[in-house]
Amino acid sequence: DFGLDMSNRSPLLNIIFQSLNKVTRGVVRDFGEIENLQVSPNSLERFVSKTKNKISNSLLSDLTKSRPDWGIKINNNSDYVKDKHYWIVDSLNGRFNFLHGLPHFAISVAVELNNEILSAVVPDPIRDEFYFAEKGKGSFQNDRRIRVSKRNKLKSCVFSIFDENTLNNKKSITNYFEEINILSYQSSSVTRSFGSSALSFAWLASGKIDCLFINKINKNQIACGDLLIKEAGG
Repeated sequence: DFGLDMSNRSPLLNIIFQSLNKVTRGVVRDFGEIENLQVSPNSLERFVSKTKNKISNSLLSDLTKSRPDWGIKINNNSDYVKDKHYWIVDSLNGRFNFLHGLPHFAISVAVELNNEILSAVVPDPIRDEFYFAEKGKGSFQNDRRIRVSKRNKLKSCVFSIFDENTLNNKKSITNYFEEINILSYQSSSVTRSFGSSALSFAWLASGKIDCLFINKINKNQIACGDLLIKEAGG
């Protein structure tokens, strides 16, 4: 439980929070097991896939029960019907970090209607931080309003990069990242790559990082970040 004051939340946010609270404890417990598992890479892959499936199944069950007539998009499918609400779920964002015992990953749930995101929630289970936004109501980290960075000099900025292709295809990103690194070097700013797009969006919305460069990311992964950043003034 993230200890949030639920009394002033919308019914929709309460549904999302309650569904996520059910899975976050299990995710943290499974993550603790990663470091203790002295097993083959294949066994670790199976363990992480099992964790991801548990999250998906639990959220699918709860969210479908709460709004039976809504559609659901898990991870990356592109079903779309006009005037129909959709849940968009990314069940383990930062999977590669999780697999390697790096404590930087998240889950995300958003609500979409007619290609517009109405609500977005991104919990960071390891840090007990809950980022969320509703259209027209601002962005929050736990019970604190968040806004994007106001830093206006490059030398005091943190650039961040996210590209899933770095795991498999170095060629696709070489020129793209070289340009960013040159800009960073010339302006005496710093560049960081964290490995979770959902948390990078949340950190951009809360001003922890100043600029985020993303290459080749699917629409469902952008869903939460889009609203978080807009509602934080980005």
